[in-house]
Amino acid sequence: MNRLLTTMVASAGLALATATPAIAAQPRIYHTITSSHADAVLDRTDGCERTEVFVSSSVAMYAAQPGPVNKQGLTGVFVRVTDACARTTAAAPAAGGGGGTVVFQADGQNRAALVTDNRLRSAQLRTTIAATDANGDPVSIALSATWTATGPLEHTTNHSHDHFDDGNVNATSNELNRPVSATVSVTFAGRSASGEATDATLTQTKSRCIEVPRPGAEEFYPCFGFPG
Repeated sequence: MNRLLTTMVASAGLALATATPAIAAQPRIYHTITSSHADAVLDRTDGCERTEVFVSSSVAMYAAQPGPVNKQGLTGVFVRVTDACARTTAAAPAAGGGGGTVVFQADGQNRAALVTDNRLRSAQLRTTIAATDANGDPVSIALSATWTATGPLEHTTNHSHDHFDDGNVNATSNELNRPVSATVSVTFAGRSASGEATDATLTQTKSRCIEVPRPGAEEFYPCFGFPG
């Protein structure tokens, strides 16, 4: 789910940045000025009930050349509560949840942006998400999360140059990440859960992708993953 939400942010941002039709054989240059992403998993058991919370949040700035700079955020949350002591006939059994009966399940997303510094020392998020439960009914999930660095900053650089029948593409990316600890707190449907996340990441990416279509080439957008 986390990778899916990250892809949604990138795709939406680039789509906004490239609304102007491109001219054939003219290089198209896209910049991810900066894109920061954090995720966390809270897994708590209290008596018979187990509460699982999956959080993913990001903030990004994109630009095409020529074109305006676009900034946007995206936050998603998934909550599941299972009761290991309940009879399995009382509700549907947990799907892939490790056993127990699902007594509550909901997920949703909004445009809340992750707040972080450019050296990934910390990140914060606080928002209320209009979600949908397993019955399709609306439910609000109040979400708060913080990420704190626990180790050194790691830096990797990637570069690729590929040739296609319809043109060429050149891409570079600089990625930063740190090992982090995270705390998550949620309130929903008269319930609440909080604690330290069992798994968390915090990353930042800066990238550039250049498409050079051959004259007459159509639908050549390898920077989006569609070489035509």
